[in-house]
Amino acid sequence: MTFPLIGLLSDSHDQVHYLDQVVTYFNEQQVGLVIHCGDWVSPFTLRYFTQLNAPLYGVFGNNDGEKWGHRGIGNHLKEAGLRLTMEDVFLSLNEYGKRIAVYHGTAPKLVEALVKCGDYDVVFYGHNHIAKVEQIGDVISMNPGTLLDMTNPGIVDGASFGTYDPNTHTGRLIRLMELA
Repeated sequence: MTFPLIGLLSDSHDQVHYLDQVVTYFNEQQVGLVIHCGDWVSPFTLRYFTQLNAPLYGVFGNNDGEKWGHRGIGNHLKEAGLRLTMEDVFLSLNEYGKRIAVYHGTAPKLVEALVKCGDYDVVFYGHNHIAKVEQIGDVISMNPGTLLDMTNPGIVDGASFGTYDPNTHTGRLIRLMELA
């Protein structure tokens, strides 16, 4: 059996000018689901996901102060077809034969513990805006970066997101400048 890709983003920080491109990319790749690792920021950004052809899962980050707004708008947009599941801090999924942990990443030691605990095949996180895919033992640890163009010159230059392939157990980082 072949499974679809999983779309991954984090730290979108209201960068709505990129959300349409990311959603279009995910639809073109026919991802089976999309995971957002937090720091959506403003609830209105959820409307940019209504064209997504896959379910959307996510957690809140440290910059998501208006959680009730996200949930209210999310519930309203469900009537428009948005398939949204959002948790406060942590999300655990079993999809496509993989045990998946989703956490924003505000505590790096918790990310490390999730990777080492043996309960997960994949750990998705964000927070520091540094796009990174690592294989640690049998576990893929992946941070898709941020949709901000620049947050730390020389460290984070360029907006990014990613995909995870459960068939090959590999992650891929995509720079938005590559899509232009």
